[in-house]
Amino acid sequence: MPPTVATDPCPGPVPSPDRRLLHYPRRSLVLLGGIPGAGKSTLLSRLYGLTGTEVRTVRSPDGVRVVDSQQSRNALAPWLGAVPYPAWRWVVHLLHYVRILLALCSGGPVIVHETATRPAVRTLISVVCRLARVEPHLLLLDAEPAEARRGQLERGRMVTSRSFRTHGLRWRRLLDRCADGPAAVLSGARSLVLLDRALARRVQRIRFGAGPDGPSDPSAAARRVLQCVPVYSAALLMAL
Repeated sequence: MPPTVATDPCPGPVPSPDRRLLHYPRRSLVLLGGIPGAGKSTLLSRLYGLTGTEVRTVRSPDGVRVVDSQQSRNALAPWLGAVPYPAWRWVVHLLHYVRILLALCSGGPVIVHETATRPAVRTLISVVCRLARVEPHLLLLDAEPAEARRGQLERGRMVTSRSFRTHGLRWRRLLDRCADGPAAVLSGARSLVLLDRALARRVQRIRFGAGPDGPSDPSAAARRVLQCVPVYSAALLMAL
């Protein structure tokens, strides 16, 4: 059974209904997770202009690096496209993880498009964040399976039924961990935001670094989430 998505904000400033943002420290990695079709690509397209045709890591004007495995697949397709994709999927994943590491080494903020359903991948991201001294944060998009399937059709990136079921089962287990806090999902994670597709559409910006009142508090995001048990979907939605 999926968790209840809370809609009331945490104690503090009431978010504006039409201008919303997610605010993180500058040296952060945001793991944007969700089953295929949950709306991750849609969110990145709206906020960062990603089209799904990129062949390299996208860098926004404010220095945010957005890493998506589709970028690695697109880059390798001219050389390996004639071979059935399952035979070279591992090469795509390897290049994807190398690009995550290179993005972290840049010193700026990083957003990683990843299902987050594979424990080994979450462990890998946790380790590289610790080595790079970058704060990991979780931004999770939840969607019902039928809704996610429609999302796949809309973006033209379908996974096999078997793979989709596997992601779905792992996602349920991941959501069960959310009630125990961010670190129960991703070791070292400082915050966790769980959104459904409707709430995700209300996010207008992801900001990294100092806010209008001065330098950001690296622990503030985590406190806002952990004060709202088990998980507040609107925990990091604040007035712009």
